[in-house]
Amino acid sequence: MTATTPDRSRSTSTKISKSAQQQVIALLKDDHKRVKKAFREFEKADEQGDMESCAKLVKQVCDELEVHAKLEEELFYPQAREALKEEELIDEAEVEHKSLKRLIADLKAGSPDDPRWKASFTVLAEYVKHHVREEENEIFPQLEKAKLDWEGMLEALQTRKAELMKRKGMTSETAQASPHSKTSRSASRSRPH
Repeated sequence: MTATTPDRSRSTSTKISKSAQQQVIALLKDDHKRVKKAFREFEKADEQGDMESCAKLVKQVCDELEVHAKLEEELFYPQAREALKEEELIDEAEVEHKSLKRLIADLKAGSPDDPRWKASFTVLAEYVKHHVREEENEIFPQLEKAKLDWEGMLEALQTRKAELMKRKGMTSETAQASPHSKTSRSASRSRPH
């Protein structure tokens, strides 16, 4: 039986931490990719006059953004704030979340018949794209160098995300497939109602 040397255990710990860090960032980036894809699909559905798909996409995006924002606000931003030199990046992100929440509330209260409904979704898309750029180009790169409890954060994010999705009646399958995509339509037909 060989004893683990301190250097080897530190190296293993660093690798695990780096893997957890990559998984945390990937989890958040996957959410970003999914909503950006839904924004593109909304544009296509709108061009085709498919308001039913537009309404489903708006609901999907609103639900996903609410879950994502809660994860960031409760778990990610507090740790990021402590680790970043530029705390104003987190301040700005939190203010952006407030704006996004107001637009989401307007969209949920409105309907596709309202002439401002589409405009609200378009503005939401623009805000989200801006927010994503700042996170992915400024916050995430700075955090790659930070010493955080990545394993703890990963576990907390995964657990909380599952809770929030369950509350909204979302599954990982519905979070990954949009109402306008072929895979989503065929998956929904194969599921019992």
